[in-house]
Amino acid sequence: MTLQTSTIIDLINAGVCGYLAVRLHRGWQQDPSSQTLKSFFMTYIFMTLAYVFLFVPRLLASSQTQFLGVSFALGNGFFLLATVYFGRIVVFFTRPNWAKRFFFGFLGLAAISFIWSLLQPAKPMVDAATGITSWNVQAAVGVYTGVLMILVLIPGAIFFIHRGWHEKVNHVVRVRSITIGVGAALIMVTAITFYLASTETIAILGDLFSIAALLTVFLGVVYHRPQKLPPPAITNKLS
Repeated sequence: MTLQTSTIIDLINAGVCGYLAVRLHRGWQQDPSSQTLKSFFMTYIFMTLAYVFLFVPRLLASSQTQFLGVSFALGNGFFLLATVYFGRIVVFFTRPNWAKRFFFGFLGLAAISFIWSLLQPAKPMVDAATGITSWNVQAAVGVYTGVLMILVLIPGAIFFIHRGWHEKVNHVVRVRSITIGVGAALIMVTAITFYLASTETIAILGDLFSIAALLTVFLGVVYHRPQKLPPPAITNKLS
């Protein structure tokens, strides 16, 4: 069984998201009352599942277009659930009274995309020569889903970058916020290319952007201020 280019990239992304989910779950266990940590954890557990549903079926039956179309719809559903929880974080910080309404309202819009992607499934094609997967998403489904994600990712990127830029006291919060904001902007580019890619070149660029985006967020989550080493002890050489 030969791993293909797009499959390898999705496998890497699943690993990065899974590791972030574990790290965030540990943080949530230490502070169970934190809705932010819970939402971050849910975001990355659903991202992990999305990438699993994208790469595993291509390992089992890369030539079965109908099978891959169903797996894409399932992966798409998990991507949308991840988007719902990420958006919840942004709304919680900016308009906390709207958080519940946003969550259920956007969940309803995401459900429409999921059902639509099942009724009008993508027709994925794996190029045996290059190993690149072209998902061939139905245009209307791709536009609708892409717009949903952009509506969350643009405000999210702006919020985190703005928050970090104006944080003058806590260096860790500043670096983490800006890095996560940049990662969200890169994920937005990934979403656009993922749903609207019409050529293999655009598809592989989207795959590469996804790695850059998730690694950027990864660095933001795991970043901590380097600890300063204590000054070396001075011995009295004259004694």
